[in-house]
Amino acid sequence: MRTSLASSLASVAGIFVVLALLFLEWRLLLLAIPPLTYLVLAGLRPVPAPVLDVIREVSEDRAPVGQEVSVTLRVANRGPRIDLLELYDAVPREFAVPEGRPHLAIALRNGEQVTFSYTVVPRVKGQFQLGPVTARSLSPSGLDYEEAILPIRTTINVPPPLEDIRRARIQPRRTRAWVGQIPSRLIGLGTEFWGLREYVPGDETRRINWKATARLDRLVTNEYEGERSGDVVIVLDARQEAVVGPLAASTTEHGIRAALAIAAKILDGRNRVGLIVQRNVLDWVYPAFGRKQLFRILDALVRVRPGGEWSFRHVSWVLSRFFPPNSQVVLISPLLDADALRAVIDLTARGTAVMIVSPSPIEVERAMYSEDPTLDVAYRLLRMERENAVSALRRFADVADWNPRDPLATALRGVTRWPRH
Repeated sequence: MRTSLASSLASVAGIFVVLALLFLEWRLLLLAIPPLTYLVLAGLRPVPAPVLDVIREVSEDRAPVGQEVSVTLRVANRGPRIDLLELYDAVPREFAVPEGRPHLAIALRNGEQVTFSYTVVPRVKGQFQLGPVTARSLSPSGLDYEEAILPIRTTINVPPPLEDIRRARIQPRRTRAWVGQIPSRLIGLGTEFWGLREYVPGDETRRINWKATARLDRLVTNEYEGERSGDVVIVLDARQEAVVGPLAASTTEHGIRAALAIAAKILDGRNRVGLIVQRNVLDWVYPAFGRKQLFRILDALVRVRPGGEWSFRHVSWVLSRFFPPNSQVVLISPLLDADALRAVIDLTARGTAVMIVSPSPIEVERAMYSEDPTLDVAYRLLRMERENAVSALRRFADVADWNPRDPLATALRGVTRWPRH
């Protein structure tokens, strides 16, 4: 294959030939001889095609946003000697390369091996691939090359950062029959003292209240308030009209962070958690317990990209038909349109307990601009309008109005502990 330099030399020679014919001046043909001679001599030596074995190793195949990942490529030449070999490892544009380079130019003899490394840092969450590797063998003249694309790909999953909300008071309002950590106001297995009763054969010895037994001169057993678990469904609003700000710091990305943190918090309390993502399609993860469920939710959130115009009516339909009844709904939305407000009112009218976590689009957009008196006036007006909307919603649900520049735990601090049934 010819390089751009070969095309330029051929063009120069052609121009001199055309000028010689145009002006009938044979001396102009002499100027075309050097580039033509160079092209002919360079073509006498063919360029060997690269025959390489390439192995890519990464330090982590799952790394959160901002964490460095070391990439090492081992390249071995299985073909003839290559005087000039260029290697380029394709890196996604969402990755920064703070150290090293994914590009190498070197000469390789037959059987020789070379290793080079570089470091990448993911800037947004998602599922990305390194590769393929492009190998280009150049002739010494720089006029010809042979190229091979090696389909060596490595997938790196980049989850969103997990916020610490362990002290937040989030739990399902209604409990189920399964054992958990939510006091149910019913006698059963638990740690909270409920009362005393007469000893019954078969009661555990550790439940006998020895002080009351000594005072009453008969065996007395402690009873405890049973602890149960509940169901929570997280609804993430990732529609196109709900996106404000640049991709890496948009309301959708902040909503994904909130969804992951809330799911981890509720699963730690031995509750079931499900997920519905409202975007180009309606994705959902059915409620389940445990660490495996957290990874299922994490994998679903990693694939989220904003888009689509699905109405909340479809979300209500999926909730009513595919999810357990009386599930606690946690809606994560910037609340930019009347559709989201109507959805909250409709869900509460059906008896569904709703909590709203709203990444403030006003704060996200304000952070994009420098200080300006005119913008400050507009910001205060929009802030007042949003506060009125949030106050109206608080008649139907608990609302956490979250400034994404602050930790999520700060916004959840004002959420009240829900009454239990």
